[in-house]
Amino acid sequence: MLGAFLSMGMPLEILESELGKLGLDEFSLDVKEKRAGDKLVRDVDVVLTEPENAGIDPYSGRYRNYGDVKKIIDDSNITSTAKKLSKKIFDVKAEAEARVHGVSVDQVQFHEKGAVDSIVDIVGTAIAFSHMDIDRVVSTYVPTGYGTIMCACGELPVPAPAVVEILEKYWIPHYRSHVEMELLTPTGASFLAALVDEYTQELKIPVQAGFGYGTGKKDTGLEPLKLAVCEE
Repeated sequence: MLGAFLSMGMPLEILESELGKLGLDEFSLDVKEKRAGDKLVRDVDVVLTEPENAGIDPYSGRYRNYGDVKKIIDDSNITSTAKKLSKKIFDVKAEAEARVHGVSVDQVQFHEKGAVDSIVDIVGTAIAFSHMDIDRVVSTYVPTGYGTIMCACGELPVPAPAVVEILEKYWIPHYRSHVEMELLTPTGASFLAALVDEYTQELKIPVQAGFGYGTGKKDTGLEPLKLAVCEE
């Protein structure tokens, strides 16, 4: 998502400046341009300053939970719109993880690098939405992939239980696809649930729309994430 927004014109300096208002000194952004077929795409990597402590709060020495994350967001000086949207996305993810793990929402822990990754990905996306003044989102149906994945909880089926929770609760149209790997993460599913207003099998995008392309680390063989901004 961040790569696609930067590709579409979101200024990197504004994104970094706003993320700096979270008061976290544990990461930096590494932005790369890649080729995906005939398209030039952006890949944003969250680089930890102390990777051996990935996901652990440097002040308390424990994994951050959602209660900690909400305090980071609330105590920051990002815009009220970005705060509201950040917590809306995080609420979706935390509620799904809480149901899967049988804990309260505020007790949901973010393990490994995912603690910082989730904060940067989600708050960064909310910052971009706020800056670009987006008021309506339409998405195509979503591929999930299939197979299994290893994580902090062990081996899980694809889509992961938290993803299934989100897909079912928010009635997100999806399909298995032919790719045997995880294509939709809990964070990705949370973006869809919190941001998308309408789903369609095929998007009809005006030729004058502005486009942006983002990618991740996996070679899925699928098209990169494509964002288009249209004036209504």
